[in-house]
Amino acid sequence: MKREQIFRQTKRLGQNFLNDPNILRKICAAAKLREEDQVIEIGPGKGSLTEHLALGASAVTAIEKDTRLRTFLDEKFAESENVRFVYEDVLKGSFSRFSTGGKMKLVSNLPYNISSQILLKLLDERELFSKIVVMLQKEVAQRISSPKGRKSYGSLSVFLQSCFSVELAFRVSRHAFYPVPEVDSAVVVLDPLKEPVFPVSNEKTFRTVTRHAFSSRRKIIRNSLGNFFEREAVERALSDSGIDQGRRAESLSVEEFARLADSFRKINQ
Repeated sequence: MKREQIFRQTKRLGQNFLNDPNILRKICAAAKLREEDQVIEIGPGKGSLTEHLALGASAVTAIEKDTRLRTFLDEKFAESENVRFVYEDVLKGSFSRFSTGGKMKLVSNLPYNISSQILLKLLDERELFSKIVVMLQKEVAQRISSPKGRKSYGSLSVFLQSCFSVELAFRVSRHAFYPVPEVDSAVVVLDPLKEPVFPVSNEKTFRTVTRHAFSSRRKIIRNSLGNFFEREAVERALSDSGIDQGRRAESLSVEEFARLADSFRKINQ
């Protein structure tokens, strides 16, 4: 199969190839690469970002799902001793396998069709990383960096902001990619916090309550949660956490979601 055919067909995997050297340099600058850094990259595509990462880090592990790119990438980086490629589905294994000691950095133009799944995986394995720099669809980037009170604020915003400092670093035009996608993009920097902003007694409960709260955005939070929990328990949890039952989910801060989840946890003990 010709190289051009492979690149066209990988679009179904959610990958468009970034080919603007200025944007590539800006991504690496946002990652603040150091000579001793171990870097993970997801979805290297043609290896444009990989090349820049290899110049600034001691080791780069690039995870690529599409094995049709294997010959091209292996040949292109045959003389790059600090780059290795792993051909597998990034969602099926732990990042801990790639660590050789110390915390890693993750720097990637994420496949947009699974970006939310990858972000949740990174949230679960956040202790492995000192910094995460990812390019996302602009709307997803705005969502995870959104403050409370905006329509873009949702459960993913709450989850990530509870454990990361989230910064939308810069926006990227769709014309920086080939083939040109239908959406613009943005680069987000996630710095893991030493401790969650507001610790919760049970992270599973925190995520469940938060997701359910945003399940019906037009409804007040009492009614949204009432679709999944006993009404009496909902009213008691809201009261115990000091949250007005007439508010909507997007008006609640990360701290309030943490308090609410802990109230539910205590009620169900």
